[in-house]
Amino acid sequence: MRLDPLKLTIVSVLGNMVPVPFIVLYLKKFADYLSKKNASAAKIMEFLFERAREKAGPVVEFQWLGLMLFVAVPFPGTGAWTGAIIAAILNMSFWSAVSANFFGVVLAGLLVNLLVNLGLKYAIMVGIVLFLVSTVMWSALRRFKANLSS
Repeated sequence: MRLDPLKLTIVSVLGNMVPVPFIVLYLKKFADYLSKKNASAAKIMEFLFERAREKAGPVVEFQWLGLMLFVAVPFPGTGAWTGAIIAAILNMSFWSAVSANFFGVVLAGLLVNLLVNLGLKYAIMVGIVLFLVSTVMWSALRRFKANLSS
């Protein structure tokens, strides 16, 4: 089954982005509505929000760039939906949240596409390198931000 990687990437990016505007716009309203109707739903929503807050460190620190890079990392628990939840919880502006999610999804799609086409051995090596690069990048961004604020 030979599928066109470009078409697959475009479809996956668009499919991933479909719920993002709705999450950013309506998540808090939906959570408030559910919380008023059902105590169990309130506990579930609070759990969901708490998990998102735990992951929101880079986004709180770097806003748009932090959200875009958070979504761009193709690891479990990151991605557009979690990024949209974090943006909604942090009250980011709609266009800022959607654009950061979009560019993050595009980068993640390109990375996954690259890794799939490299093969398992090279994909594992690239994954390790990406993890190390992202760790160094966050440290450098934090130092840069500290230097700007001092």
